[in-house]
Amino acid sequence: MTGRRGQIVASLSCIAPIGPDVTQRRLLPIIFGMTHAGKSLLWAGADAFTLFILIKVLDIPPVMAGTLFVLSSFWNAMVDGIWGHIVNRRMAIRAMLPGVCGLAAGLGCLSFAILPWLPAGIMPGTIFALFLFRTTFSLIDVPHNATAAALANIHGHLSVARWRSILSALTAIMVAAAALPMTGAATMVPHMARMIFPAIALMACLLLAPLPWLIRMTRQATPVSRAGRLDRAKRVPMRGLGLFCLSQMLGFAALACMGKAMLHTGALEGWLLDYALLILTIVRLAAVGLWSPIAAHIGSAKALSLAYICSALSAITLPAAIGQGGLSAAIILGLLGLSLGGVILLAWSSFSEQLPRWGMADDPAAAVRAYG
Repeated sequence: MTGRRGQIVASLSCIAPIGPDVTQRRLLPIIFGMTHAGKSLLWAGADAFTLFILIKVLDIPPVMAGTLFVLSSFWNAMVDGIWGHIVNRRMAIRAMLPGVCGLAAGLGCLSFAILPWLPAGIMPGTIFALFLFRTTFSLIDVPHNATAAALANIHGHLSVARWRSILSALTAIMVAAAALPMTGAATMVPHMARMIFPAIALMACLLLAPLPWLIRMTRQATPVSRAGRLDRAKRVPMRGLGLFCLSQMLGFAALACMGKAMLHTGALEGWLLDYALLILTIVRLAAVGLWSPIAAHIGSAKALSLAYICSALSAITLPAAIGQGGLSAAIILGLLGLSLGGVILLAWSSFSEQLPRWGMADDPAAAVRAYG
């Protein structure tokens, strides 16, 4: 009997060994989810509220506010690319990466929290806070995105993309709910913003606290030599990577314009204007359950093309639906949210699936460069 029990224990230990490596591997998806929720909370808050705060709270003229928003977004994109290139090329930077990401997370949350507290009409302070947020966000966003490549090798590309989409949608719902009190009486907007922004920043800071550990644990134990990395880079079809990123940039920009317009359009009925962002984000969460089986059946790339087509049709028909009344507009907004959720899910899944073809799947530093 004792021998039989020993055989059972031995067989179980072979199937599911217990030790520090297993504990770390089980913790990785949890920590990835926490940190992704933290950075998504910051990004959704900045994406939804920046223009609104600049215009309604800081009294910056709309044209100037829009210019600042666009310039800071371009700066964010430039820092993404430069930072990914530096991390890929500099071994010393990779060694410092956990500490750099921890410091950047704290500064990013702080710069987000103070935005509605800045003096109204004072441009230098506003520009500094806005560009500081965009810079620090890039410093944490690019290495964090690259950790998804390591997790995809274990759990699958579509699964990791599904985690990302669900958590992003949940945080977007939180931000959309926070927008409701800020769309009320004009006299209450500054007061509500000064409460909501620090609360979002504090929650994001707590969720991002394990980021240095995540970066450290997913870093390759035996780094690829610089010479080997350069040789590999020469063989990577960068044209394909560039075309993929260009197409996603154009698609994301068009969809982002639709989302930002919801807080500024006067054509929607009052109740629908208040709840437009909330409708988009809730339906976007439901879209994960719709598009995942479609992608599993026809592939992420084909499903992504279909999601973009549906998004375009929804955007084109929205003006006509608004003219037919609130119910018609709400239905088209729901369809737009379903399509948007599919694009977000499948763009990241498709990108992750392409990394092996570009020779970047087994090198974390190269993955950072690709995501940048």
